[in-house]
Amino acid sequence: MTKPSAFVSHGIVHAQRALAALAAMTNAHLNPTTLKRTLAQRARAELARLEIIIRRLLVLMALGLVLPPVPVRAFSVHPSGTGRVETKASTGLTGLSPRVLGPDMDRDGFAISTRACGPVQAAPILARLAALQELLAAPEAHARRLARTLERQRKAGEAAPVALPMTRTHRMPPELGAIATALPELLRAAFKSWESSG
Repeated sequence: MTKPSAFVSHGIVHAQRALAALAAMTNAHLNPTTLKRTLAQRARAELARLEIIIRRLLVLMALGLVLPPVPVRAFSVHPSGTGRVETKASTGLTGLSPRVLGPDMDRDGFAISTRACGPVQAAPILARLAALQELLAAPEAHARRLARTLERQRKAGEAAPVALPMTRTHRMPPELGAIATALPELLRAAFKSWESSG
C-alpha cells in the first residue's frame, strides 16, 4: 500500500483544522442541547462543504492505493436464493456515517424554509461533526475500503464517478478553498484509466 500523496495529506490537515474551528464555533466540547438558529444554519452549510471535500480527498487517496489481491473465498448462496448479500461496505461509497437529520433539515443538510424561530436541536449537527472527526482520525482504513468498492464498481463496468466544481469556495479559509477548487481536476485525472484498465 502506498502512502497518501502530499496533496491529500495537506488536504486532510486543513479539513481537520476546519472541523476544529467548527467544533469551537458550536461549543461542541460543552455538548450543548440547542444552538441559535443562525449558528445552526451556518454550521450545517460548513458541514455540507466539508463532507464534500473529505469524500473527495478519500476517493483521491483510495485511487492512489496499491492493495494486495483479495483472498478467494468459497462462494456461498444467501438463504433467500439471491446470491449476493448487500453489506454496509457495498451500500455506501465513502464510509461516512449516515447523516443524522433533524426535523428542520432537508436531505442535503440544509435548513428547511420555515417560519419557526428560536434555538434548534444541536444533536444532529454535533453527530455529523463527530462522524467527520472520527473519519479523519483514521482516513487510511476508510480509503482502503473505498478502494475495494471502487475496484468492484470498475470491474462491473460502471461509469467513473464525476466530481463537479464546488461553489462558494471564496467563503472557505484560503488554503481549504484552493484544495476544494483543485480536487475535481485531480479526480478527473486520477479516473482517466478507469475504462482502459482491468
